[in-house]
Amino acid sequence: MAERDAETWKGYAIVMRFSIQKSALMQAIQIVSKAVAVRTTKQVLSGILLEVSNQEIVATAYDMELGIQTRIYASDDNQLTVEQVGSIVLPARYFSEVIRKLPDTVITMQVANNYMTEISTASVEFHLHGIDAEEFPKLPTFVGVQGLQIQASMLDDLIRTTAFATANTEVRPILTGINVQCNHERLTFTATDGLRMATHYVHLTDAPVWQAVIPGKSMLELSKILPTDDSVVELYLTESHSLFVIGDTRFYTRLIDGTYPDTSRIIPTSHKTEITAAGQALLGAIDRAALIARDRDNHMVRMEIQNDTITVSSNSPEIGNVSETITVEQKTGDDLQIAFNARYVLDALRALDAAQVTARFNGTTQAFVIEKTGDQTMLQLISPVLWR
Repeated sequence: MAERDAETWKGYAIVMRFSIQKSALMQAIQIVSKAVAVRTTKQVLSGILLEVSNQEIVATAYDMELGIQTRIYASDDNQLTVEQVGSIVLPARYFSEVIRKLPDTVITMQVANNYMTEISTASVEFHLHGIDAEEFPKLPTFVGVQGLQIQASMLDDLIRTTAFATANTEVRPILTGINVQCNHERLTFTATDGLRMATHYVHLTDAPVWQAVIPGKSMLELSKILPTDDSVVELYLTESHSLFVIGDTRFYTRLIDGTYPDTSRIIPTSHKTEITAAGQALLGAIDRAALIARDRDNHMVRMEIQNDTITVSSNSPEIGNVSETITVEQKTGDDLQIAFNARYVLDALRALDAAQVTARFNGTTQAFVIEKTGDQTMLQLISPVLWR
């Protein structure tokens, strides 16, 4: 191998060289790859930036909307050894596949001053064309910005219970984001697509006062790299970007410009019918009815509340029909017939993940609310489907 190295690199100065356990580098690539640009006219945005210093490697991907950066510090486990500090941008698609398919052993990378990069083990040798690291865009700066701290598991729960309700079309771009509000003692996430709304708040102490709309897609990507324990995540905001610091990883995302609608005005303050039911029983009945509900009919499922029973039904001339009755654990107010998009209600019930749920209605044509019984920190609001 040494003889091939001399021939391959003859005439070119080595500007970067290090060795590391394959698994450690692969993990860093997997973390940052979520921010690699998929469609771009700038080749450098489809790459991963590697910056190697004396005791660490910094990997970065940035598509100008979402940026992820993670650090690998030298340790006995990852066996990082740096012989020559430097930096290079490598095409993410090929770089990740090359590392993935290498044997699970220590790998060596070296870069020549013509940006040719060699990735090798004792038995395998790849060469990739790199790009000058100076062409890679700078990440947003967060200097002197006051932040807040939140447990990773709590942040993941806020995202899980709201992000699904964001709009997935750009008709109203502001609705593709999650409205994040903080007012000293409460951090609230709210999402709506105009037909449903999900909101969830948690209590904090000594948090700053601010508001921002963060893209729902970015928050879903963030949730994929959050640890599942109670480790602390730091959140910072500027007028244009947010930054989440998770251990050795930094997650940047551009904010959505515009004024988020005042969703507090659409939450009913009174009701004509209130029911309490077993969460899994209600979810199961609607899930089964959804098998018959058709896409062209807005996945419409009907629900009839009468005395101490709920009857969930759907029908389709082409497919068939289904009807299921479950018991109401508690009911106050009027009997009711209402129709709704089964997918919306299933999403809401799964987000609440409650043994017992409470639903409040104001007739057939008004939006209704579902909550976890006895817990007002989470609320799901859904507009009905009108039917004859």
